[in-house]
Amino acid sequence: MTENTRFCFHCGEPVPSNCNLTVEAEGQPQPVCCSGCEAVATLILRSSQSRYYQFRTENAIKPAVEDAGIEASWKRFDERHSLWGSQLKNARYELLLQVEGIRCAACAWLIRSQLEARQGIDQVQVDVTTGFVRINWQPEKLRLSKIAAILSAIGYRPHLPLEGAEAMGRQQERRSALKRLGVAGLGMMQVMMYAVALYAGDSMGISEGSERFLQWVSLMVTTPVLFYSGKVFYTSAWRSLSNRRVGMDVPVALAISIAFIMSCINFLSGNGHVYFDSVVMFIFFLSLGRYAELVIRHRNLQTGLALARLLPEWAELIRDEETQQVPATDLRRTDQVRVRAGQTFPADGMIIKGGTEANEALLTGESRPVAKRVGDKVIAGSINQSQTVEVEVSKDPGDSTVSVMGRMLLKSQTHRSHYARLSERYAGWFVAVVLTVAGLTAAWWLLTDLSMLFPATLAVLVISCPCALSLATPAAIASSSRALLEQGVLLTRGAALEVLSGVGTIVFDKTGTLTTGSPSIVNTVINPEREGFNEETVSRIAALLELDSSHPVAKAFSGVQVRRDAINDVRNYENGVEGRVDNVSYRLGNATFTDVNVIDLVTTLGRVWLTDESGWIARFDLDDGLRDAAAETIAALQASGLELIILSGDHHQAVASVAQRTGIRTWYAEQNPQMKMEYLESLQAQGKTVLMVGDGINDAPVLSVADVSMTVSGASELANSTADFILTGLSLLNVKNVLETGRKTQAVIRQNLLWALAYNLLAVPFAAAGMIVPWMAALGMSLSSLLVVLNSGRLAKRTTNQATSIHRRAVMR
Repeated sequence: MTENTRFCFHCGEPVPSNCNLTVEAEGQPQPVCCSGCEAVATLILRSSQSRYYQFRTENAIKPAVEDAGIEASWKRFDERHSLWGSQLKNARYELLLQVEGIRCAACAWLIRSQLEARQGIDQVQVDVTTGFVRINWQPEKLRLSKIAAILSAIGYRPHLPLEGAEAMGRQQERRSALKRLGVAGLGMMQVMMYAVALYAGDSMGISEGSERFLQWVSLMVTTPVLFYSGKVFYTSAWRSLSNRRVGMDVPVALAISIAFIMSCINFLSGNGHVYFDSVVMFIFFLSLGRYAELVIRHRNLQTGLALARLLPEWAELIRDEETQQVPATDLRRTDQVRVRAGQTFPADGMIIKGGTEANEALLTGESRPVAKRVGDKVIAGSINQSQTVEVEVSKDPGDSTVSVMGRMLLKSQTHRSHYARLSERYAGWFVAVVLTVAGLTAAWWLLTDLSMLFPATLAVLVISCPCALSLATPAAIASSSRALLEQGVLLTRGAALEVLSGVGTIVFDKTGTLTTGSPSIVNTVINPEREGFNEETVSRIAALLELDSSHPVAKAFSGVQVRRDAINDVRNYENGVEGRVDNVSYRLGNATFTDVNVIDLVTTLGRVWLTDESGWIARFDLDDGLRDAAAETIAALQASGLELIILSGDHHQAVASVAQRTGIRTWYAEQNPQMKMEYLESLQAQGKTVLMVGDGINDAPVLSVADVSMTVSGASELANSTADFILTGLSLLNVKNVLETGRKTQAVIRQNLLWALAYNLLAVPFAAAGMIVPWMAALGMSLSSLLVVLNSGRLAKRTTNQATSIHRRAVMR
């Protein structure tokens, strides 16, 4: 680029030499690079929102060419606003959009100003950190396509909250953060090597030429780290100051600025020390923390997307007695679809032809397949287990059970915890104290000894930089996370370890959590009047009949070794299966299907009968067996004084049976996700800290609401995406072990915080008095951080040793 290169007033890109487009801002013509930027800038300037250009912290994104036709491309969504929005009162809807190009608070102000000025829009909320825009509006007065056009016209490209658009945005954000971290890491390694030589030279001697060379290359390496990797801290500091707040990045930006400027002055003058190593070290460690925070935030944003994977992409629509494949999202109320055995129901609806059994365990927690006949309701996302049926859609996709659960998840994840608010409050006080002490130090030396002004002020900022304080919690959590992983526990949210120490109530799901989630045979009864049959022969016949069945009962017989050529003429029915084994016709199913004349009062998971033409041969009592070490774990948790509760969507008899076998005295059955959330919130309202342990999709919303959450081995993808801890082993013993680890982690965090605070309280007065020079402050800060890391390392070693035997036993089982 040359000195005559012009830059676009709107997006900041170079203006082509043959482009003479301009816009008038504050009476002066300003160059723009294309007609798109001209249109956007003109719209902003003429709509009394020119302040956007005064307060923005980054240039806008250049409008894409295709944005001109965005209103036309969005028209197909105008009549489907309920698919992505939730209905409020008085014909109003709430819509969540992922908007590309939001960079700062000025972007949020511009979007709010443009949208809220339109008739039909009641309220707009913009989240700068996630890029989400929440809009409360009246579709009758303003169409969705018009909202998209408004956003596009001011340079922000909207996306419906679909996985593709969000994934691209997250990938780009993560890639940028990783680049900044990589540059800072490489720069730190290089500059620290030069710093070691410089510090050694201070004590052992070094030639002036070598010292100048090392300082020069340190400056060359530090500069790109400061202006590329450190840019985010300056942006954040400016944003907080422009909003009249003092954030944690203000002293960070001030410290690295003073250190860099002072180092440059000393290098150019040839007098004094340089502190380029302090600059790159600060930027690297802080960038590392920001990257970890970014990963966690992205994980939270993805949880609702896992729900979409429950639904099939296509549905078999019946129209004029013919069928056609259509996208499942195009289904509307009163549409009729055909769902074949083994397929997933694409929408909430009612069976109008045929009968089958539906597996709703992932959505409701009901462990047994539910019989469905004409007139019965089916849930989108449940699985058709046995027969082809025809269904009339009763709800639009936006109102389906899956969509409602997605909105519940999003709502629960936007709630900030008490710990987050407390942390922000104390962070503000800490920053204020640091800046006050640094200001008083500068004022004192300005009046008494000007030569000590920069060294003393910088020493205060460096020595009080919260490196050890910021490492106190992450280092302990990292050590505990490593130890837990070796024991078969995956930690997904580090802050959950801190919360564990206060847990007094544990809420368990039943199906798949306390139990295995699969039926097993607990008792086999042979008809004494039938000769020639024993337990082995009846199990073989039943296993052959269920050999190719997708019904959950088939899993109870999956361990029996059989030959496939011994079975033929197999036919599956709604309540059972029949076939010929060794040329004899058999039936396996419930009492009604097999014509067994009994009153079948089942108190366990189920009961199936094996019959032939002469009557019943055997009865198999099935039960959902307890997970490995479930009773032992519950006994240990009760002995430690914890309150234990079962919340299950299953029927009363099944929940009562598990509660009796585990010794849990408080239990609730037939609980849907909303009821579970309300019960957990009632516990929290009583001041209780709650740990939720679950596994199913129906548990995901309540897992998000709980203070801390845990899923067991085999849990659904959605449940895992909302959990703080994921048990990878089959045993439940690690539930108790995780609680113990949490308490130990909290103790180590307190030790680390005590040391970090004591270090700051003792060292800051010496730094302010000029008794500690900046390089000593940097060294002291590094040693303080090292001590915190070593102390946290003890936690990992101790935790691992104590849990080795438990882990081995769980893995063997």
